Amino acid sequence: MKTISLSLVALATLSMSTVLNADTLSQALSNGKVSGDVSVTYESRNQDKEIGTYYKDTQYSVGSIGLNYKTADFNNFGANIGVRAYKNLFEDDSDKLTGTGYGDASERFYETGNNKTVDLESAYISYDLDTLHIKAGRQFISTEWINKTQDAVSVNASLNDTDIEFIWTNRHGRVSSRDYRPMTEVNKGNGGLYKLGLTQNFNDSTFAKAYVLTAPSLKDIYGGKLDYKNNIDGIDFGAMAHYAATNEDVNGVENSNIMEFTTFATISGIKATMGYVQVDEDAAFNHIAGETIIPFEEGDQMYLKDARTTYLMISKDIADISLTALYGITKYGKYEKSEFNLWAGYELSKNLDLNLGYAMTNEDKKDLTMTDLQQLNVTIAYKF
Repeated sequence: MKTISLSLVALATLSMSTVLNADTLSQALSNGKVSGDVSVTYESRNQDKEIGTYYKDTQYSVGSIGLNYKTADFNNFGANIGVRAYKNLFEDDSDKLTGTGYGDASERFYETGNNKTVDLESAYISYDLDTLHIKAGRQFISTEWINKTQDAVSVNASLNDTDIEFIWTNRHGRVSSRDYRPMTEVNKGNGGLYKLGLTQNFNDSTFAKAYVLTAPSLKDIYGGKLDYKNNIDGIDFGAMAHYAATNEDVNGVENSNIMEFTTFATISGIKATMGYVQVDEDAAFNHIAGETIIPFEEGDQMYLKDARTTYLMISKDIADISLTALYGITKYGKYEKSEFNLWAGYELSKNLDLNLGYAMTNEDKKDLTMTDLQQLNVTIAYKF
């Protein structure tokens, strides 16, 4: 039986509620808020050699329009629907085969142009109390091993000093002004992916989190975090330790683990963050529906077996410009690569934002599967 998307279920539920309770919902609907944006993104990539169908020199621009409607709350219930339409504006090579389609833009926008021009960015029903928040449908989620656009049910609750997180997702992808990747099933045919997380807040500075994810017949992921933050004499500082391990259910796939450590300090508006990530020396760490560890634009080798990554990130706001620079080195097996990233954001006006990203990788020449590259992306968005 074909899987029915949660986003479509959310839309059907909203439609039925409107019909059955038009008198009681009319005020919530009429007081809803419409918002949106008109965005144009540009990206170019230059590399020393072409090594596959995906990594190729590219140059393109894609425009998109996003429209979003959010109802006012009614008895703590609400609904949200957002759509985004895409249009290729420019491609240096519109016939290039990239592995995810034809044309330069298909490296980041897998189904644009004649194949895919409109998709749901969000479509969910919500229920909100002071200590309980529930969403069912298409939504953006960012948590350990579940990230970006998800067709999911998410529950976040607080009990005294304990926070509870429950998520079930069955499809994930990316629907944004800078990236479009069509929704694909998570753990296809086996019930999707479940996550339960418990966070204990010991005080204002220290908390610990334990979590488990299970994808039936595929794998389990167990993890824990310890986080500390403080401020002394105007200096913010802190540290975080994170460990996760997989229990693989597929024959021939080895269990793996990953460790992540970060520390930061903010002095006079300058924030410095140092990080270290290490993967099991015997097996790569394979995630399921996204990740939130890689800080780089690329960072392709960070999850390979025996990969060890060290990085330094510096952030500073200067007038209306936010700047972040990142440099890191990844050692994997007998190879070593480095990557430099620079991000800049500028508010041109109240409703007009400009964001720029630059990436440069220096790959190990002995690793014939990789190539040095430079990548530039620029996105301008008018929000209303």
